[in-house]
Amino acid sequence: MRNLWILYCLFHAAELFSFETRFADSLYQEARTLNGRKGLEFMLDHFYPVFTRNYQDGTTWTQQSLHYSMLSADQHLIGRSYLNLGMSHYMRGDYPACLLNYQKALDLFETVNDQSYIGRTCNEFSVYWRKQKQFDTGLEYLDRSLSVCSACHDTACVETSLNNRAVIYEMMGRYDLALTYYRKAEEVAASIHDSLGQAYTYMDAAQCHRLNGSLDSAEMLIDRSIEILTQLGNLQGVGLNLVNKAALLVEKNELNSAVSVYEECIRLAERIKYTDLLKTAHYQLGQTYAQQKNFEKSFVHIERSYFLRDSLLNEDKLKALSDMEVKYETEKIEKNLLAEQQEHVKTELQVATRTNWLIGLGGFSATALFLGLFLYQRTSRLAQAEKDRAVIAEREKSIQAVFDATEKERSRISRELHDGIGQQMSGLKLAWQNLAASSGNQLTGNEKNKLQTLSKILDETAAEVRTLSHQMMPKVLESFGLTPALEDMLEKALQHTPVKYQFETYNFNERLPQKTELALFRIAQELISNVIKHAAADFVSVQLFKNQNQLILIVEDNGKGMPETLTAEGHGLLNIKSRLSTIQGQVNFERGQNSGTTVTVRVVLEAGDLV
Repeated sequence: MRNLWILYCLFHAAELFSFETRFADSLYQEARTLNGRKGLEFMLDHFYPVFTRNYQDGTTWTQQSLHYSMLSADQHLIGRSYLNLGMSHYMRGDYPACLLNYQKALDLFETVNDQSYIGRTCNEFSVYWRKQKQFDTGLEYLDRSLSVCSACHDTACVETSLNNRAVIYEMMGRYDLALTYYRKAEEVAASIHDSLGQAYTYMDAAQCHRLNGSLDSAEMLIDRSIEILTQLGNLQGVGLNLVNKAALLVEKNELNSAVSVYEECIRLAERIKYTDLLKTAHYQLGQTYAQQKNFEKSFVHIERSYFLRDSLLNEDKLKALSDMEVKYETEKIEKNLLAEQQEHVKTELQVATRTNWLIGLGGFSATALFLGLFLYQRTSRLAQAEKDRAVIAEREKSIQAVFDATEKERSRISRELHDGIGQQMSGLKLAWQNLAASSGNQLTGNEKNKLQTLSKILDETAAEVRTLSHQMMPKVLESFGLTPALEDMLEKALQHTPVKYQFETYNFNERLPQKTELALFRIAQELISNVIKHAAADFVSVQLFKNQNQLILIVEDNGKGMPETLTAEGHGLLNIKSRLSTIQGQVNFERGQNSGTTVTVRVVLEAGDLV
């Protein structure tokens, strides 16, 4: 209560703030009318609107919210302040400070088990690692973000995660995949009426279209983004779109139009004091004038960009001094809180000393009884745990034995079909052809037709025996490995169906232990069979890639999707989970936003698994 009272008093100290824009000042006046925690939450919620209106105001707003959060001693609020401060550092280009603040925020959110903000912080981590060109690390954080945000139904976080994944794929040059995830992000944003999210998705997707050579599509998306951001008053986003549109017009060789857009961007950047954007716009405008052979104006704008770059460096030095002051004030506050806690502990010890003689004997007896019960329960739990481990181990051995016996029997039947029935069918076919050739002139027209029909049936039967033999135990898997076996399986399973398919592999071309390859092949076979029988789909995408020590298989269709809740697990799903339990794998089923099902299988690879 004392901390909240201090927070309340400091919140009403108007001299701590001095904002240049009426927008930020009006928000601060509204914050002053709120008491304690509500006022601080208001500041945290409105960090981004202030920052996008005026860069300097946003930085001041962030530093003050961290100051108040420290006074409140609320771990969640302190974590949100560090997250905002990390975003502020990122947009200023101070990446070491950005990473440090993100890590502080993540540690605090994990301490209080705040799943939603764990996901949001992982999203920001992915943006940081994307900037460092560490794409695999960025995708790893996005995997965690999407998992926790989906589990806690934070749809806004899911939207951001999808958009960030699209940007990484775009930077990797995988434009088709990037545009797919941009569309997914836009659909989620539309479903929750997130106009700001839609606008930024359009802006990012425009860059992807530009890199892919679709300049008209890129310009259309930029204009849509500018329209939405203008309505929202997000001037920073409008400025970023303007500089992108001008660069696009230069690529289209519409230099006069590009000059006009650059000049509009410069006016806006000066208005909101967005120095970094101003520097970029001046430099690119100078380059555009150089293309027009107007070297006098080109020199003026390029010189202006260099001047702004130098001013940013000086500003960073001043900010470093300001950060040191904030750090000093923060440490002083923490020391005062620690002193209060020590005084409180001292008082409690004095009270405990005065009452110990009354409860000593009873406390000793209770402690002895509790200790005895604790030791008994602990021994019982250890024994039960050991028993459970033995049961699980035996169960896994039984499951593995069943699969081994099944595959052994499949292999035997495959050999019998190929070497026995298959050879007999080949001999029968040859004899039949010889008989048909020798008696061809002696047969009537009707008898020849019957002979041709029977020959066709014989050919189809022989082909079906060969196909069945390969399905029972595919030779491609045994000889060449998982990737060629999956390609062969997809082609043979889907070639006579209306289902089109796409198969992609990334960062994986090694052989795995036979048990692992066979389990993943059977799982993929089961999933494709389900798509054919139940999904009512006309397209399925299969992806196989390695991310650090994990092998990931993704099967995604555009069918009718799985039920909202699975009331009972079928034999196929139980078979998949049983096979994964023998190779330390996991499976996750997700219903698509509009239709279809996405199945993700993850297997952890040990050091000796790769051949």
